[in-house]
Amino acid sequence: MLIPLLYAVITACVAEWLVDLEYSLNNFQDVHPLGKIELRRSFDGNYTATFRATTGNRLGERMTADPSSTYQVLAKSSTYPKDQLLSSTKTCLLLQSNLFHYFWLSIDAERQLVQSFTVFPDIVAAGDKPLDSNSDCAQVAISSSTQPSAIVHVNTKGVLPTPDTQLFVQMMERERRARQHGADADDRSFLAKYWMYIVPVVVFVVISNAMTPDSGGEG
Repeated sequence: MLIPLLYAVITACVAEWLVDLEYSLNNFQDVHPLGKIELRRSFDGNYTATFRATTGNRLGERMTADPSSTYQVLAKSSTYPKDQLLSSTKTCLLLQSNLFHYFWLSIDAERQLVQSFTVFPDIVAAGDKPLDSNSDCAQVAISSSTQPSAIVHVNTKGVLPTPDTQLFVQMMERERRARQHGADADDRSFLAKYWMYIVPVVVFVVISNAMTPDSGGEG
């Protein structure tokens, strides 16, 4: 009993897979390491994620030197290293949030695939003043010892029931053949006859759209 419990605890503490992050302030003429996102599966099957900044990333120093630049972050998953996801926002906004990020990941848990990646400046870390993309960030002072930090939101792809379109087509075909052989016609409306096939399609579309996050940030 004790050994399986210890194994479960150790497994929960070890990252199942990693997402490496790199950043650039000049359209990837120069690329620098930012950190890693560690993804773990919890006991209830959901995924949580933690961001760990790379030592010596010098993000605050470089942003302070070029506050009007565009902050671009490149994400590469350890499970699909050839796939790269890019998101961007204004450097000025990250300076206002004191280098506090909000990362949004959409993943396919079964395939360990990162489907989308978006970076936002954290509005809570900005304090009482709202973030202003038109602000003069040349006046924003960031200590050289300030390290980037982040909250990571993980949106897991759900398994949705697929609308049974094949059964719907078969039912319509049976009705057509019945009419050809002189059977009594069903005088009910189209919606009354086929609502049980139409409703799952509508629900499927609504849930699919709700599970897809809006493309945030500036890019």
